[in-house]
Amino acid sequence: MSRRRSLPHSDLSKIPNLYRKLDKRTGRLSFQYKDPRNGTFWGLGTDEDIAKNRAKQLNAAIYAQLAQSATDNIMANQSSNKAGGIPFNKWIEEYLKVTKDRLQTGEIKQNTYRTRIHLAKCLGTIFCDTGIKDITVKDIVKNLESYRASGKERMAQALRSTLVDVFMEAIQAGEAEANPAAMTKNKPVRVKRARLTLDVWQGIFDAAESLQSWVQNAMLLALITGQRVEDIAIARFKRDPEWDAAFVAFIQKKPYPIKAYSFIEGDFLHVPQQKTRALLKIPLQLRLECIDTSLGDVIARCQKHSLSPFLIHHTKRGFKQEIGDPVHKNTVSKGFQKAREKSGIIWTGSPPTFHEQRSLAERLYRDQGIDTQRLLGHKSAKMTAVYNDSRGAEWLEIAIK
Repeated sequence: MSRRRSLPHSDLSKIPNLYRKLDKRTGRLSFQYKDPRNGTFWGLGTDEDIAKNRAKQLNAAIYAQLAQSATDNIMANQSSNKAGGIPFNKWIEEYLKVTKDRLQTGEIKQNTYRTRIHLAKCLGTIFCDTGIKDITVKDIVKNLESYRASGKERMAQALRSTLVDVFMEAIQAGEAEANPAAMTKNKPVRVKRARLTLDVWQGIFDAAESLQSWVQNAMLLALITGQRVEDIAIARFKRDPEWDAAFVAFIQKKPYPIKAYSFIEGDFLHVPQQKTRALLKIPLQLRLECIDTSLGDVIARCQKHSLSPFLIHHTKRGFKQEIGDPVHKNTVSKGFQKAREKSGIIWTGSPPTFHEQRSLAERLYRDQGIDTQRLLGHKSAKMTAVYNDSRGAEWLEIAIK
């Protein structure tokens, strides 16, 4: 075995980033320069004197560049750390990234994420490029009061809540030292009438996120279909063989062990209304534009957590129910009541019940151009409300165009 060739001694340690390399195939000795910026090696040839000179020149140029870069960073940090700090709208850009990370890690849910993003962008337009450290309690109160003065109390409450979170994240990132939003008074929303508005409904819906998922699902079904709580509570994903007999009894007003429940078939939700006995076919494509959600979207939400045959079903085991069991209509109403109470809204009159969502749906769809009389199943006195047999029943299809 041949003796391993040793490299000729040469002191290169006094020249930073200069290295020798031996090519094992040819036995030739060469020199390399390691770029201190990224660790990349550059060939400097085989002449040691030339390699040393080139390495010295490169060191001088690169270290001068690094020193200037470090100086620029220090100056930039000093500039951003002036009295005003980072411009508020620039911090909102960072906050949106943080909020997305919180969604992906499961810290917040999709609905919370969507609401926070919308409100954060609104805040960005309010405070614009004001330095985040320059924003005072007085500034925040002034802007929130302008919303309250225009009747948007719920919006003011939501903006304050989001602004508290924005400043909390800024403090965590070292961009702010205090949270002026948290120092403002969280004024309760006072609603003079029990009539629901979309803004108030959204506040109740957001509060329902801390409850079982069926509460939000039931609220969405009520708002998008405009149906009563009893029809929503018994709705199923499909009908079973016993449904036909139940339907005949339903038409003939005869008792039967089960009710002719609502069900999905094809691209429609079929609703035999328990109160009026109107028969509705609501397209799954029906979309409530103001919340950008279709009936099909809500059905998909209902399917997410269980294989239950019921659209509205328990997602947690309880004393008297198992996961997947239907939620009684009274429990659905109580779920809405709990969400309403959690919303923090104060009512000067009687608070709205679950049924008030039907009225809100009618107003929203009327503005959208949908035939609300047909959607809600209202009939004139001249129209036949009950058929003598199932063959005489006609499903009224809701037009969405």
